[in-house]
Amino acid sequence: MTKNQIPNRKPGTWYLLTLILLFAICACISNQPVSKPDSPVVVQPPSPPVTPQPQPPTAQPSSGPTLHLIVFADTYDYKIGDSVTIDSRNVQNLFGEIVKRSNGKLFLNKIVFEGYSVTQKNMLESIASLRVRSDDIIVFSYAGHGHRYQSTASKWPLMDTMNHPTDFLTVITNIRNKYTRQFIALADCCNEVVDLPYRMRPALPRNDFLYSNITRMFLNSTVKISASGCKPGQLSYGDDVNGGYFTSAFISSLRDALLYPGGTWEMVLQNTKSKVVQKTGNEQEPQYEKSEN
Repeated sequence: MTKNQIPNRKPGTWYLLTLILLFAICACISNQPVSKPDSPVVVQPPSPPVTPQPQPPTAQPSSGPTLHLIVFADTYDYKIGDSVTIDSRNVQNLFGEIVKRSNGKLFLNKIVFEGYSVTQKNMLESIASLRVRSDDIIVFSYAGHGHRYQSTASKWPLMDTMNHPTDFLTVITNIRNKYTRQFIALADCCNEVVDLPYRMRPALPRNDFLYSNITRMFLNSTVKISASGCKPGQLSYGDDVNGGYFTSAFISSLRDALLYPGGTWEMVLQNTKSKVVQKTGNEQEPQYEKSEN
């Protein structure tokens, strides 16, 4: 061996050092925390479509106060029937709209009598038969003819219901005795004191002509009548509401004569003349001739 040669190490020493180094590295690695895999993402299935749930049924009257609307309107009366018909419709529409816009808090019970059904019996029974609770409301409306007598004790009118007048005070009292939370009672009618002959009028159906009058004035009559709307030199008037004043006055006067006892042709003609003269301020005066042969 030359002096410049480096003696070789024994192979066993390098092998042993290598094993020690690997063992140390493995020990360090084993002491590091082992990272855990990320938690798996759970994919939720899509939500099923929401089915609209049925709304609760409309509440029944038992769940809220009821507005009892009672309407009586003499719509068949030949003088004021058209006006009364408008009153009846307006009252029904108004309170119907109030109930409609109460957000379901009010319920409507409507009772309507018109024409020949405007009787005292129907009026009083419609109130008596009401099934009400303490929180209910009663609205009563009458539109038609009315009057009072000198002997009438209260300030309220007598309503000219068919066949027999009905005291408005009686209606008010009967409604009050239902003991509801609220009531409104209306009577759109005259309240004037009538004379003795007129006192018989409310006891008669104003649209049922008396057969005895028809017998006397038409079936057994030989009367001859000629009439014109005005005298020579005058104009004959009328308007879009009444028509010709003469024709309108004649028709209303004949109706009156047929409705009430004792009607005659002479009354018809005289009343026709008076009505036209009053309507026109003496500018128009009907003329007529009447004979019995």
